[in-house]
Amino acid sequence: MKKRILSFALAVLILLSFAGTLTVYAADGVRIAVIDTGISSRAINKENLDTGKNYIFPGLYTEDTIGHGTSVAALIVGCQSAGVEGVCSEAILVPLVFAAEHNGSAVNGSISLIAKMIVDAVDVYGCQIINISAGALLDNNTLRDAVAYAEKKGVLIVASAGNEGNAYPFYPAAYSTVLAVGALNEAGTGPAYFSSYFQGVDLMAPGENVISADIDGRPVLVSGTSFSSPVVSGMAARLLLEDPTLTPYQIRQLLCSTATDIAAPGYDARTGWGIANLEAALQKLAEMKESPFPFLDVAEDAYYREAVVWALNRGITFGTKSDAFSPELSLTRAEVITFLWRASGCPEPRRIRNPFVDVSESDYFYKPVLWALEKGITEGTSATTFGPKQVCTEKEIITMLWRANGKPAAAGRSELAISIGDSYYTQAVAWADTYGFFAAARKEFTAHDPLVRANLVVYLHHNALVEQ
Repeated sequence: MKKRILSFALAVLILLSFAGTLTVYAADGVRIAVIDTGISSRAINKENLDTGKNYIFPGLYTEDTIGHGTSVAALIVGCQSAGVEGVCSEAILVPLVFAAEHNGSAVNGSISLIAKMIVDAVDVYGCQIINISAGALLDNNTLRDAVAYAEKKGVLIVASAGNEGNAYPFYPAAYSTVLAVGALNEAGTGPAYFSSYFQGVDLMAPGENVISADIDGRPVLVSGTSFSSPVVSGMAARLLLEDPTLTPYQIRQLLCSTATDIAAPGYDARTGWGIANLEAALQKLAEMKESPFPFLDVAEDAYYREAVVWALNRGITFGTKSDAFSPELSLTRAEVITFLWRASGCPEPRRIRNPFVDVSESDYFYKPVLWALEKGITEGTSATTFGPKQVCTEKEIITMLWRANGKPAAAGRSELAISIGDSYYTQAVAWADTYGFFAAARKEFTAHDPLVRANLVVYLHHNALVEQ
């Protein structure tokens, strides 16, 4: 693969008047980080802007000096002077400047800088959505980790699929937890000629000859997947306004499952699940709110019900059937590793060599296993086997959870751990005991017995609370 520098979608700028064709929704309170060239306050209403940061020229303003970021912003919140009505007109945008011009110098940030901006958007700026209309053809470990961090913290990333017009993955759009948006052609019949296609493209949105605004608030015609991404970011913001409890997983499911298919039935790499359809997603959300909890075998007063709801909403587990969670069912190694991986934000594994003959790329646990090996969470049952169907004991699961957290120290003295003596799982038990894991699951630690599904989701839920 030929090495490429970071790129923004090409914007074709043609001045004209236009009333806008996107459906308009009011919004209030959803914060969207716009990792781009800044945002012009001459074009975008100041009520839609909050303080961000210029990462290229630290200390300088976040006013747009190029125009790209302003055009992206206008598609989200609108620009009255340009006659552009955004998808989510009252969302709050946080400009994080990734590329800028100053005193004749034009500078683009690195892919690692985007990773830092993602983390800052979560931790510093309190954003619920991050729009990235940029990327690169090269994978990056730091970027991968930042994307997983955002997912784990409940922040949705929406990114452009790229304008190479070929099948090369474009990052961060290619990561599984990022909503990757390709450009719909002007006729609305298929992808634009420049829109990249690869396994991981999720949705199509308008991206060819779309009306937006320039830095002076004048109407411009823009083309590129850069301008498809903010349309979907605006849709995601609208869903969050309807239900602020929605997780990134749920938003992705809502938008992808209700997209208007324009190719062969189902998913395809060129058009993803189809054209993003906000009206259909809102309708499905309304139906979801009216639908009862799906698992008939999880009582309302069950001590693990809250944990099951939490795990279901975050895509950590989907039950053993549409109406059954099977709380008393023991867990296999494949299931445990998959639960841990999903709870960690579905990070893309860096490891590419699979040493196990009983793990194939088509298995649902393929990426989780590679991730677990990479992180030292577990090894195989032999040099060439992982043992995916082998039932896990509690000592193994507690140790895996402890390792997945980076082997944290105990919060104090654990008599339980002392009674175990010197064992590979002693420190893990001390950590779990002193942080209340066993109390949360209302059980005593039983080292050699299998752990059931109810207990694992309680452990994972409790771990998320401890991390907060």
